[in-house]
Amino acid sequence: MPAAARPRWTSGIPRRDLPAGRDPASDQAGRGDLPDLLSIVGRLRDYYGAPAPPHVTEPFAQVVWENVGYLVDDERRLAVFERLRREVGIDPEALLGRPPEALAQVIAGGGMLPAHRAAKLQQAAAIALEMGERELALRVAAGSGHKLLRRFPSIGEPGADKIMLFARGARSLGADSNALRVLIRLGFGQESPKYTQQYRSAAAAVAPQLPDDYSWLIEAHQLLRRHGQELCRRAAPRCELCPLRRGCRWYRETVTR
Repeated sequence: MPAAARPRWTSGIPRRDLPAGRDPASDQAGRGDLPDLLSIVGRLRDYYGAPAPPHVTEPFAQVVWENVGYLVDDERRLAVFERLRREVGIDPEALLGRPPEALAQVIAGGGMLPAHRAAKLQQAAAIALEMGERELALRVAAGSGHKLLRRFPSIGEPGADKIMLFARGARSLGADSNALRVLIRLGFGQESPKYTQQYRSAAAAVAPQLPDDYSWLIEAHQLLRRHGQELCRRAAPRCELCPLRRGCRWYRETVTR
């Protein structure tokens, strides 16, 4: 893709050629037969540009973010989230203080089943009040909030990992389905008809290569996700444009045979 036509993200974060705690001498062509994650993320950053910081990082705000929309893109989700923040508030008391039908009207732009989404927001708010929003934030920051997070609607294992990553409480890539597809195709983990098994396989495969730099990990999450959305798509992937194809196991085994 020509540089002028390439989509770019802007960020005030300086370029990170080497995350904190990484030894340049260790950055060989991979770990055993695995590709090198640092190099992969660097190539994606060169291709797409540096991602902007996440819109929300506080644990409960992230739960609201996940439940405010259904099958919508990030731009639309952000618009609905900000309308909810502006007109209702995103703290548990504010969400529970609005009648469900009124809450559904506020978040109607977030896709299908607004009444169902409103009910999930109020369920999440009730759970947060029961456990204590401060207690949740402290547990997440300490790296021990995984079980608490999974009590919330729509938050499974990958979602809990992502929330803890964005809150800088536990190191992972918190890969969504798009980022997971990229990792599996590159050779991290094994494909499986069981999503949880596939996710855990990829998470275990990348774990030895994860640095202690949370800013780098968050960028890696964002870049892998964007790559899965735009080029490494489930159907009709654009391998001819992919900056990772030379080291991609799926490309070697599927496209070049």
